[in-house]
Amino acid sequence: MEEKHPSTVSGPITDAERTYAIELLIATRDSLRQTLAGLSTAQQQYKPAPDRWSIAECTEHIALVDRGIFMSLQKGMAVPADDSKRTDVKLSDVFVIKAVRSRGTATPAPLAFVPTGRYGDVESALAIFEEQRAAEIAYVRAATEDFRTHYFDHPFLGTLDAFQAVLLLASHGERHRKQIEEVKTDPGFPN
Repeated sequence: MEEKHPSTVSGPITDAERTYAIELLIATRDSLRQTLAGLSTAQQQYKPAPDRWSIAECTEHIALVDRGIFMSLQKGMAVPADDSKRTDVKLSDVFVIKAVRSRGTATPAPLAFVPTGRYGDVESALAIFEEQRAAEIAYVRAATEDFRTHYFDHPFLGTLDAFQAVLLLASHGERHRKQIEEVKTDPGFPN
């Protein structure tokens, strides 16, 4: 993906951008699936420290956030297009991907997205995530509205266009897949 200043971007998204977004959603789904494969219950529940999330909690969080972002994306796409709000978008597509994937800065999860064990186990959370991700992929494939003139307000990143919200979906899951890998490399991680 080419780095472009947001003021130089206009829509509609290109076929290459749509393909990139779909491939990113698929790749990050598949990476998460692979990262979670074959884990025991003890491994899924292991916490490196009392204030750190377990793999099960990370997976639940990914599923919750995916659903929340997708619902907000759909709401944003349902309102009339607004070219004038384009100036509120301050970040490039590449910056969104890099910033969200980075594990360098910890950001507290909004209360609605803090894991509580509501899905029971990793397999159940992963199934919910995969069902959600399939709906997201289908939506991005089929949408005819201009993703660049519909918007998503993020609590840390500010106003994003709807295409950037799709990139956010894929990148957020990857951020926490990396967190899962960190848990797996902790010295106390069960064999």
